[in-house]
Amino acid sequence: MKNKEMINRLKDNAELAMAAYGYFHLADSKYDFNKDNTDTERLEYFRELKDDKTQSLFPTPTDILNIEYKYFKDENDKPQDSWYHKHFLGGDFTPTQAKRFFERYDILIHQPNTESGFSATLFGEKRKQTNTESKVA
Repeated sequence: MKNKEMINRLKDNAELAMAAYGYFHLADSKYDFNKDNTDTERLEYFRELKDDKTQSLFPTPTDILNIEYKYFKDENDKPQDSWYHKHFLGGDFTPTQAKRFFERYDILIHQPNTESGFSATLFGEKRKQTNTESKVA
């Protein structure tokens, strides 16, 4: 394997690992936001940012990974990024990087935190396939 190929594979794997920590349950309109006060607060804050108080607006997966929505902001529009503040959507990708990520991958399954703290996200790579069962390109 050539150096450039190896670097690209490492970068791809690092992006997948970073993306797996996204709060993707917030993008699901069927999720029960009343289970967790923090999630309710996140959803209300997102709707305030977008100037849409309707009940139909939810963050997209791209919004969730976007670093611009990582922290809640104070009255002066300064991120509340100290250790005792909760993250807003917690993304670590630049807006362009988040957009490119979801041009390449789909979320197949997302398991929000269980009572034990377990959560998981399974991504599938979008590619042109001739046979979807065998995954032959």
